[in-house]
Amino acid sequence: MPESLHSNELLDLVIIGAAAAGCTAAIYAARRKLNLQVVTKDIGGEVALSGVVENWPGIESIQGF
Repeated sequence: MPESLHSNELLDLVIIGAAAAGCTAAIYAARRKLNLQVVTKDIGGEVALSGVVENWPGIESIQGF
């Protein structure tokens, strides 16, 4: 396990998952200078595994990863 998981340091926020919402939450929390930890198995979520994503807000069609 990473050493940070064994720390007794108090966190302001723990984000579970690093798909679009988790990554966005981490960006906003970092901008607020919160002490945070992101816990995830991988980055990108299901959208990163998709071939083509359609109807993404503001984009008609885009590759997943």
